[in-house]
Amino acid sequence: HHSPIKIKRKTNTFIMTTYDFDLICIGGGSGGIACAKRSATSFGKKVLCIERARLGGTCVNVGCVPKKVMWSAAHIAHTLKHDMEHYGFSTGGEVTLDFPKLKQARDKYVKRLNGIYASGFAKAGVEHVFGEATFVDEHTVKVTDKDGQVTNYQAEKILIATGGRPHFPPGEGVEENCISSDGFFDLEDLPKVAVVVGAGYIAVELAGVLNSLGSETHLVVRKGRSLREFDPMISEALDKEMVKQGIFIHRNTNGVAKVATDGGNKKNITLHNGDTIYNADVVLMAAGRVPNTEDLCTDCEWAPNTETLHLEKCGVKITPRKYVVVDEYQNTNVENIYALGDVCGVVELTPMAIAAGRRLADRLFSSNPIH
Repeated sequence: HHSPIKIKRKTNTFIMTTYDFDLICIGGGSGGIACAKRSATSFGKKVLCIERARLGGTCVNVGCVPKKVMWSAAHIAHTLKHDMEHYGFSTGGEVTLDFPKLKQARDKYVKRLNGIYASGFAKAGVEHVFGEATFVDEHTVKVTDKDGQVTNYQAEKILIATGGRPHFPPGEGVEENCISSDGFFDLEDLPKVAVVVGAGYIAVELAGVLNSLGSETHLVVRKGRSLREFDPMISEALDKEMVKQGIFIHRNTNGVAKVATDGGNKKNITLHNGDTIYNADVVLMAAGRVPNTEDLCTDCEWAPNTETLHLEKCGVKITPRKYVVVDEYQNTNVENIYALGDVCGVVELTPMAIAAGRRLADRLFSSNPIH
């Protein structure tokens, strides 16, 4: 395979530049994997994918996939509690949930998927490395692995697909005493009392799961109800159903002012409207997500997953909220650098990142002008 060649004209001489790879994808989540595999399999390109945690990204590790496992468990619990006897089933006693066993099985399932992604890369001929990626210049990325080893990689084109992560809103004791949706998947036991803060679909889903599995569940929303941006019919029907199922909804709270421990493991939550919720075992903040840009640029206060990328080294522009600025074809303001998925903050959903990743590979490497 020939290394990609870039020709820069300088008076009458040509300078030939060769790179290690045709494409580097920073981020091994839905978008990065889709673009890397399509570029390698359909177009025979030499591709490197860099991931700092586990292959598969948010969806596979701390999103849709383990969430669906928990939803399935909640659905079974709901059936046992409400429907079973109407169909003539009886258990002859109390049904109990072994939560650690459920968590163990779920974690094992996710781990298997991580392995499937790795073997998918191997089959496609995509190289992958684990570590934290930082830009050196517009063609060079520095990767620091968990042992502190640093390696530089160069590519003709670079894709930023670093995704996003949960965001803790400001407030006294909020970050120290709360968990995020990521932390939900680390819970070793089912909390007796859980407080979920947020009005989006993540808050609603996790509150529903906790409630069905048997936690006393409180949902704290800033305004009148959750899913306000959704169709009103959905939002109203859901609201009624959550109340009917026994979720305590705290409305028009204007959010959380403070979360304090009572000296033990219990937490007390003070809301901006003056109300307090006492004796929670877990407070889950699901009040929004931010892009992973911090390693990509140094002077950011908080996070999309862009901060650690040191974007100032390659000149890629980000918005005030630290999302990478792209046009509708995933181009950044730097000619050979692209971005897609949650790090752009447009449609933050797995299928969107997958589709964008494949389309981008087609546009970059296909000779077919249709792309």
